Amino acid sequence: MILATVFWGAGFFFTKLALQEISSTAFLFFRYSVATISLLPILAFYPISLNKKLLKQGINLGLLQIGLMFSQTLGLETISASLSGFLTGFYIVFVLIIRFIINKQMPSVFDIVTSLICLGGLGLLTHSFEQTGTLGIVYTLVCALCMAIYIYVLDRYSTSDNAFALTFLQMVSLVVFAGFVLILTNGTFQLPSQLNTWVAIIFCGIGGSSLAYWLQNKAQRDLGAFKTSVILMLEPVFGTIFAYFGLGEQLYLTSYIGIGMILGSIAIINWRLKEA
Repeated sequence: MILATVFWGAGFFFTKLALQEISSTAFLFFRYSVATISLLPILAFYPISLNKKLLKQGINLGLLQIGLMFSQTLGLETISASLSGFLTGFYIVFVLIIRFIINKQMPSVFDIVTSLICLGGLGLLTHSFEQTGTLGIVYTLVCALCMAIYIYVLDRYSTSDNAFALTFLQMVSLVVFAGFVLILTNGTFQLPSQLNTWVAIIFCGIGGSSLAYWLQNKAQRDLGAFKTSVILMLEPVFGTIFAYFGLGEQLYLTSYIGIGMILGSIAIINWRLKEA
């Protein structure tokens, strides 16, 4: 799960890099085309036995991924990578709300306090309390909500036998939808001309999509929804680190304090759940 957060954290940087040349819709189309193609050779060794139930689950997860990725990418057009990481972290608040709705009981004080510490650490880490474009903020909060719902839906769907199938169906759903939107918006299928853009597409397609989502499908069966959501708070930690080295975004003393708060919260929850 931590390895998946490394790929997604780096994805903030690479997405920002690709958007300098191509539109968000074109980027998503090329990204998920690469992701789908990268999974095709595996089908020769692990063929998918499609049935109505599996197809429905894959489409449902794909639709949530469509909402998640499109809203996050659109948000990155108008806000910084670090602010996007901070706002995406609000999914942990939505996770607590969904847990309350599903379980019909209030979250424990410990869970609330730990989640708020994570969120506070995230704010210090990204140093992103400045005012910015409202539309980008709204898009990214929609992304956070989709992420929270996705975590709980995946918790219901994932089994030891369908991790690869669910990953493949999600990638196919995303590339079909991105292509459909590209056509409707009179977008262009012109291939990117810059090497940096292709590096970003390939990294996000393989590392940040097909591989990372397969890792989450495998890991969440053992971790559960809430523990997964807490570990995912490492995503903006890695995102800020990549933004620092790649985009020149500044790290402050508060950033290091924020990293410590997030890591401490994750360690405490890990210990608590093991004890439970």
